[in-house]
Amino acid sequence: MSSPESMDGDHGLIMKSCRSSNDDVVSVDEPQEEEECFVDLQIVDMIQKERRQNPDLDRMGELAIAVEYCKQRLTDDSGLNRKQVMERLVELRLEMQESKSGLEAGDKTLARVAGHEFVLQPANGRNPYCEACMSTIWRIIQQWRRCRVCGYRAHDKCLERVRRTCAGVKVARPGFQLKTDICKERGLAFQNYKCAECKHPLSFEKGADFEPRLCDMEGLYFCRFCHFNDRMVIPARVVHNMDTERYPVSRGAKQLLTIVDKKPLLDLQALNPALFKVDDRLKQMQEMRRNILFMKCYFMCCKKAQKLRILQYLNRHQHFVETSDLYSLNDLQQLVAGRLIPEIAGIVEVFRKHIVEECETCLGKAFICELCNDKSLLFPFSRNVGICPECCNVFHEKCFDRASRYCPRCKRRKVRTQPQAPPNGESA
Repeated sequence: MSSPESMDGDHGLIMKSCRSSNDDVVSVDEPQEEEECFVDLQIVDMIQKERRQNPDLDRMGELAIAVEYCKQRLTDDSGLNRKQVMERLVELRLEMQESKSGLEAGDKTLARVAGHEFVLQPANGRNPYCEACMSTIWRIIQQWRRCRVCGYRAHDKCLERVRRTCAGVKVARPGFQLKTDICKERGLAFQNYKCAECKHPLSFEKGADFEPRLCDMEGLYFCRFCHFNDRMVIPARVVHNMDTERYPVSRGAKQLLTIVDKKPLLDLQALNPALFKVDDRLKQMQEMRRNILFMKCYFMCCKKAQKLRILQYLNRHQHFVETSDLYSLNDLQQLVAGRLIPEIAGIVEVFRKHIVEECETCLGKAFICELCNDKSLLFPFSRNVGICPECCNVFHEKCFDRASRYCPRCKRRKVRTQPQAPPNGESA
């Protein structure tokens, strides 16, 4: 092995890459949901009033009402968040433009309504339900469409009755975050005895058509037309209790959760750091993900690993090579079910064998503890090692603690960067 001084350059390059991978976390501001919900409710109320006066109101008419409302709000000193209103105005104008373009082009294969991208479906297969009119779609004799983003299904003739905004539009908004607070049930009186989505009357005493159904994710009641008793894993229950049981959710919540199922949106370390103290599975998973980031630094400097595309082993968990903090709902479900740890442990072992046993280039970037006489090779992902937070040099953990976490490499670098004193008798 090379001397400690000669290794500073190579190790500095590879470990600098490690630190940049670990620190690359993007923070976003929490969306101001109260203002956004207020805008949506105001728009819905205006459209409901207009529909009572004009039963033939189509989607373009609704969009025109919503656009006019947002324009008025932007000029009104009401204290509403202008950014939220502007984002909603842009979305509405885009939908109007897409609808007009579709009509002018006469596109029969794709229709855009309320942010959905409806595609014509074939006539074979089982008969689904139309989510707009709640009747059966007889595929052989009726044309129908399905949103290719969220899966919303509707008769071709029912597209103008679609009111629910596509879940894909919500997910694509800047700063989107999953709700991680367990919602409290607020009762029907809070909703004025109406469905939270379509405003259909609700009552516990008037029969099945008026039956209220509670959405466990949103804590609101929906009618049977907006709530199919679908069951999904609730993000808030996973974050707080690692509870991956399935609970009833509304149709809109189900479509949203389906879209985000594999998106890394949950930072458990920020949302609930206490989980790592009580759940050994999370501790083990966090250690493996930390080691993966260290190993990635070796692969980025190894032509053999790049040729083998060794990081493709993690193609199902691509975010594992970007950060050690973010999890998807699917990751946590697999973790609780006991399938994630064996899968990742096998991949980590493949990575370790390449670096320690199979590749001379990666092996040449090993460390030797400079605080003792033991010349065994060390790696950042080895067990019982200490890593200098400044230069990422690696030592035996006991040696590093005994030396009060003193790093010889940092001292050498400091000496090299200090200006040299001029010889005696000469001015500086």
